[in-house]
Amino acid sequence: MNIRRASPAFYLSASALLFLCCGLADAYAQKDGEDIAIGKYQVVRSQVLNEDRLLFVHLPPDYAESRVSYPVLYLLWVDIYNYFADAAIITEKLGSSGEAPPMIIVGVANTDRYRDSLPVKNRDTGQGGGADNFLRFLGDELIPHIDKTYRTKDFRILAGPQAGAIFGLYALMAKPGLFQAFLTGNPFLNRDNAEFLFLRAEEFFKKTESFRKFLYIRCENNEPAPALEYAGKLSGLLGSKKPRGFRFTVEIAEPSGYFIPPLPFRDGLRALFAGHKFPADLSVTGLKDILRYYEALSAEYGFEVDPPPHLLTMKGAELGRQRKTREAVEVFEYMLGRNPRSLDALWQLGETFRALGEYEKARECYKRFLEVRDVDAAMIRTRLGQVDRILGGSAAYRVEQEIKRNGLRAGLKTYRALRSGPQAGIYFEEGEFNALGYRLMGAGKMREAIEIFKLNVELYPGSANAHDSLAEAYMNSGDAGKAIKHYRRSLELEPGNANAKRMLKELEKKGE
Repeated sequence: MNIRRASPAFYLSASALLFLCCGLADAYAQKDGEDIAIGKYQVVRSQVLNEDRLLFVHLPPDYAESRVSYPVLYLLWVDIYNYFADAAIITEKLGSSGEAPPMIIVGVANTDRYRDSLPVKNRDTGQGGGADNFLRFLGDELIPHIDKTYRTKDFRILAGPQAGAIFGLYALMAKPGLFQAFLTGNPFLNRDNAEFLFLRAEEFFKKTESFRKFLYIRCENNEPAPALEYAGKLSGLLGSKKPRGFRFTVEIAEPSGYFIPPLPFRDGLRALFAGHKFPADLSVTGLKDILRYYEALSAEYGFEVDPPPHLLTMKGAELGRQRKTREAVEVFEYMLGRNPRSLDALWQLGETFRALGEYEKARECYKRFLEVRDVDAAMIRTRLGQVDRILGGSAAYRVEQEIKRNGLRAGLKTYRALRSGPQAGIYFEEGEFNALGYRLMGAGKMREAIEIFKLNVELYPGSANAHDSLAEAYMNSGDAGKAIKHYRRSLELEPGNANAKRMLKELEKKGE
């Protein structure tokens, strides 16, 4: 099959595209007056059909930056009635909420829709009969081309509106291995193909014992009575002869009010990917819990399911708030391994490294963030400035590095040297020594933490917070007497210190 790429991109109105933001970084890369695109035209030459076929291709918002692959939704009849826009909007919404995996959409425009969609010819018009040939085009030419051109998973969905619904049900039975899921309208609206399809379905499902596929058919209850009758009979047939692993829905819905009924993208994809959204009540102690859930889901769906990026961001942040910082780092580094330009991962990882006192790593994350997106990033620039200042002249940072390299005694010696002989650019800051003390305490290094908090009290004897922190360290080390002493001093300096009042009350009660 020869491939020709056509230009320009396929465009819709700006109002329709408000739902299709391709990521803030990409949006700001656009220039004033440019059109907003939701996909691209691509032309393929089919040897099977002996004609050019026009494709509409929509990629997930982070496709260019990520390294993952995606399921593919093949959409028939895309050149009218905005099916392509509907599919793009709904798949992106479901993908961003975690209800379904992000997916590539490949819309196939019509040249002769009845010829390609109908397995048998209409008696009156002679149209149809080319469904098998169109299946050959899909299986032998189009799908291999898409798999070669894009990062795809071995999971394909066929969406068939109008005459495409007839083709969808026929494809499920005639070429079962081609697609794993089908979303269609009523496949029985063409009277010359309705009986043929139903008889074919009777024969197929009676002899099929195992069939790991998904079918979602949506009809409207104002459709012609014979078409609704066949849809009901199909539902009954599938209910009584359902093969193992086969999931199906035949929905008879209230009229949508549209001249051409919409496809059941939202309901169908939610049903297809039931369970994709991570359970809110499932405990996460680290990345392994998230991966374990999606590994189980992969076995259920039959393809590798990737954890949604927004879920990783939220769970990583939760781990950070629980002071499981190393576990949080593992989550964010996993995100960057799958998308090196993930702004969420770079921001969260920078914040986590900063909290850990690993300022060089934090600086690298902030700088990488600004390389991806340098607009509306005042907070990142502020953080970068703070980290640069710490690396350039913080006494607390130099003491911490010496403790890591050579132990507490060496760190205290560095502190004394910096205090006795002031150096250009070196500064002492209460908050930084306080943060260092808490990092040491969080790591279980109580002796080191106490010594750092003592230095902070020495530096800032009039600080209620410095005494409060030292008291907490003494309390955690089991020295209630010294804890009480410094909580009392903190209250003298700040009579409204509620924490000191509460801790004193507890300590004095225990001492009774």
